[in-house]
Amino acid sequence: MSRPKGSVNKKPKLSVVGGGASPGPGHNKSAEQLNDDQLQALTRQHAAKRAKLLDTEKKAKADRMNFDKVIKSDLGSTGLANIKLLEDLETPEGEARIKADMERQAMVARWAGLAIGTQGALFDTDRRPIEDRAFDDGKRDGMSGKTLAPPHAPDTVAYGRYVEGWHAGQALNAAGIKQKPPAAELLRKEGVEATGKPDEFDGAADGTGSVAGEQPDADDKPWPDDASIAAGKSAGPSATL
Repeated sequence: MSRPKGSVNKKPKLSVVGGGASPGPGHNKSAEQLNDDQLQALTRQHAAKRAKLLDTEKKAKADRMNFDKVIKSDLGSTGLANIKLLEDLETPEGEARIKADMERQAMVARWAGLAIGTQGALFDTDRRPIEDRAFDDGKRDGMSGKTLAPPHAPDTVAYGRYVEGWHAGQALNAAGIKQKPPAAELLRKEGVEATGKPDEFDGAADGTGSVAGEQPDADDKPWPDDASIAAGKSAGPSATL
């Protein structure tokens, strides 16, 4: 149907959903545009949220340090280093770096007169039959909890051997390995509340990585924010804000 001559085509006005709600302090404004009360309110909101994030971050680090002590108790003094080495070897970059470092060490050891083999490279090609390598690969993947996915054609011997190895690795995991209780106490036992006095748990949580009887790992660096806070406390109440 045609529009009558002289009529105006008026489009309905659209309203913003929730447009009646007043924006919070600092909404779509820069800090310079906020008044004193708005700036203080927004600052306190962000401070509260940041404090929760820091608590979560510190708790996660303390939990990780607790588990590192369990690893060392179960696997020995080199257990944690072995785990980190395995993690490095999972990447091509880490594998290349470790190989280069081991070959360098072998070279220097030979210079020092140690009986280091001189025939061929330190890392030679695996010359075992493919079915033997397939079994070991499957066993390793089974112990690691990886999905059963043989990298061989289904109609080959290597395929079957990989599957056998994978199930062997899974069986080891299912059987479990009984360990004696950790010889070392955890930083703070689960369910034990803080007494108000500083303990090893607090040492771990404040980012110093202080655990009785051991040095912090190279990656256990102090929290930058905690270092700043500690510096502010040492200045005393007369410190200028």
